Amino acid sequence: MSEQDNNLRIFPKVRQIPEKKPKTFIVFPFEVWEKRRGTFEEKDSESMELIKNHLKEFKKCHVMSSHGSDSIVLVHMIKRACDELQIPMIDVWLNHTLNLFKEEQEYWKIINKFLGIEKEFKIFMPPKDDTGRNQTVWTIAEKVGHLPSFRKTSRKKSMSYKHSNTPECCDILKKKSVKDYLKQLPKDERFDCVFIGTRAQESQIRFLGVLQRCRSYTQTTRVPYPKRVVTPLSYWEAVDILEYYHRYNIPRNPVYKIHNVDRMGCASCPAHINWEIRLAQDPTNEGFGMLKQNFKIMKNTEPQRFSNSIDTLDKWLNSKKSKDLDSKMRVKLEDFIKSQKEEIKNE
Repeated sequence: MSEQDNNLRIFPKVRQIPEKKPKTFIVFPFEVWEKRRGTFEEKDSESMELIKNHLKEFKKCHVMSSHGSDSIVLVHMIKRACDELQIPMIDVWLNHTLNLFKEEQEYWKIINKFLGIEKEFKIFMPPKDDTGRNQTVWTIAEKVGHLPSFRKTSRKKSMSYKHSNTPECCDILKKKSVKDYLKQLPKDERFDCVFIGTRAQESQIRFLGVLQRCRSYTQTTRVPYPKRVVTPLSYWEAVDILEYYHRYNIPRNPVYKIHNVDRMGCASCPAHINWEIRLAQDPTNEGFGMLKQNFKIMKNTEPQRFSNSIDTLDKWLNSKKSKDLDSKMRVKLEDFIKSQKEEIKNE
């Protein structure tokens, strides 16, 4: 039974009302919320069933992982499913952007051994530039003339990425190496299904994605060939992820606690709102160093955005929200902001 048929079975009366029929969505918003309000046991059981059905249906699957909390839960569930089906564990792929905290790579070894996936784990390094070196967030920023952002900026239209507001580095560092690998595979060795650990709770875009495509759909654009995409954790909440870690006694990635972050990704990423605050709150010097590097590039490429970021940091520093900031870091940030403001004033 398809997921769309399953939704018809869950809410048959509502779906029989003509005016209630979604015009552009496959799933109703209230259906997603209903699923998200389910118990942990319901979500675990249903997601496992979804995973096993796809493992049975498709010939060659793999899972994309950042080795953050959500990804590890998904990999662990897939390992459980493979064991129950008595089939080999599928490949686990990770994109190395060269933009991470040092503790992350140490964790990869620990968690891979815990999960028993050392042989299935494959790292994709960033593509090389004209000099033969791996590209990074900062080399790409210097080339395109701006740091990454999911929001509209003052940059020229000619510098905007070809796919909406997606940052160039996301496509180059996270997707290109995988695409190139898939392109060179013979037809009989192609992967026809990929599992991804995204959740509707994470953002409005991911919530809308579930409404429009459910948790299993065929991707036909921006890929070398059509492939099934499955997101088993779409209905899971953050509390469900924590509960899963507790029940299966899974070691957590130490980066969350050491660097005071609640989500994984490129460590220095300035694409999201309040990235300045995230780096400023890092108890270690790594976050501050990344903050300075971002400002250095932004100052030369996007002066207005640079000025706005300084203001964002300054307002936060003078608000109650920064009350838990370490005193030494507070002084360091105050001095830094003061020097940056003086530079802006003198220009």
